[in-house]
Amino acid sequence: KEIRPLGLFNDYLSLAKEDAENFFNKSAFVEVPCPACGSEGSDDAFVKYGFKYVICSDCQSLFNSPRPTVENLDDYYRRGKAVQFWGSDFYRVTAEARKEKLFRPRAELVRDYAEKYLQGRAGTFIDVGSGYGLFYEELCKVSAFNRLVGIEPSPELAQVCRDKGQETIEKVAEDLNSSDAAGDMAASFEVIEHVFDPLLFLRGISRVMNEEGLLMFTTLTVSGFDLQVLWDKSNSIFPPHHLNLLSVEGYKRLIERAGFELVELSTPGKLDVNIVSNAVEERDDLEVPRFISLILNHKDEAVREGFQVFLQQNKLSSHIRAVIQKPLSDRLA
Repeated sequence: KEIRPLGLFNDYLSLAKEDAENFFNKSAFVEVPCPACGSEGSDDAFVKYGFKYVICSDCQSLFNSPRPTVENLDDYYRRGKAVQFWGSDFYRVTAEARKEKLFRPRAELVRDYAEKYLQGRAGTFIDVGSGYGLFYEELCKVSAFNRLVGIEPSPELAQVCRDKGQETIEKVAEDLNSSDAAGDMAASFEVIEHVFDPLLFLRGISRVMNEEGLLMFTTLTVSGFDLQVLWDKSNSIFPPHHLNLLSVEGYKRLIERAGFELVELSTPGKLDVNIVSNAVEERDDLEVPRFISLILNHKDEAVREGFQVFLQQNKLSSHIRAVIQKPLSDRLA
């Protein structure tokens, strides 16, 4: 409720729905294979706001196909009503809460992973998708790296980051090359679900990373409890923003295809039960299985909390975190 005030968030979703229905020329959409494993086989899942979602018949990832082209998406993220609303109204109201609840813990987490795996090699950190520079501000406070570089394709947001003192490269990750930076660690928070091609996205980041460099990314997974229960009625599945909602298995396949080695993969989400409970209260048209209703309405709060821990421990939360490593060139040979 602090990072996504209900009224503001509903206004944002309403604008996203309007954008999905009116902004795009759907006759120009292009078919894509599974963004995770590359399979051409899929089964229809549902249509939401005119965007068709399918399920990979191999790795069970959920993704939008056909989808807007790269050019369509670039144009949308410059001019879309929901995008503009996020920058003007939503960000202004929630900035401090998001710094405290999201970006500060993320900065501490990045510091901890650097200490655990980099063994004194934490020279340059690359933030992929710097946005308004909130994460940069928090990362400066933990003093984990000698150099902080942001990747931000929006000219307006790139300038916001520069005004805060962050060295910023004004490109999409897919267009990065080895001369742009050489990072010992990189992070991308809640970006990969938005991009046209997650494989090209990860390969672009790889080009600006040193050998044995770490990349941490967080996103949504369709393997998670609240997405599985709410399905097409989930507020986390909304076009044109969330195009790739890959399965846990799908992310493993994607990481391997991108040339990275998996270090850790977890689903540390804390809100699955809460999200489903809120959705049931807010929507009259939503029915859930009796067992799930039993958990949601259980008088003992420890049961709900214990079920959320169960989801975390068994990779069944919808919030996924991957820590991956760029291998030495001799291990690639």
